[in-house]
Amino acid sequence: MKKAFLFLLTITMSVMSQAQSSKEVLDKLSAKAKGWTTVTADFSSSLVDKKNNKNIKQEGNIKIKGKKYIISLSDYIITTDGTTIWTYDKKSNTCTIDNLKDVKDGAFDPSEIFSIWEKDFKNEMKNNNASIDGVGCYEIGLFPNNPKGKPYHSIFMYVDKSKMELNKAVVKTKDGGEISYKIKNLKTNQPYSDGDFTFNKAKYPKVEMVDNRL
Repeated sequence: MKKAFLFLLTITMSVMSQAQSSKEVLDKLSAKAKGWTTVTADFSSSLVDKKNNKNIKQEGNIKIKGKKYIISLSDYIITTDGTTIWTYDKKSNTCTIDNLKDVKDGAFDPSEIFSIWEKDFKNEMKNNNASIDGVGCYEIGLFPNNPKGKPYHSIFMYVDKSKMELNKAVVKTKDGGEISYKIKNLKTNQPYSDGDFTFNKAKYPKVEMVDNRL
């Protein structure tokens, strides 16, 4: 009986230690990110859509300033000032304009990739000794307190132990799919102005503008 009690106590303390450890790591990550006025990074993304049997891989770049961001991909450039979002299709030379709130629909917000855990999420240390491409990482699971209305049920963050920076994020969707973002060449505090986060049609001769805003 005593051994069983000690075993249960050990397991309980282990779980408590892991929960504290995940919060400690995220707190350090948040403290570091709060010192960044802007963030820019290259990334590779992978979308696995089991329902439609798709596996899409892309390389891109992201620039973030507060709620503003620009995502540059091979075929698209997505720009938002936090209110309006412009989606430029390079192949058709067409730019679609939408209200950000109308297209967001509870999805993962790229501008929050370095801070999403700070609100409305439970966190759990899944692996203290994970490895991503040979880089030692903490694997932390994030689970929304209110998953209703969100297309995903969990996000797994891989935090570089030595740099205390996000290395990779994996979003698990409710339909069984998975979207991963591998961060590379992270740079901070670059001199971006607010005007950099609006679509400048003068740079794209004969671009067709399609305004979906009501």
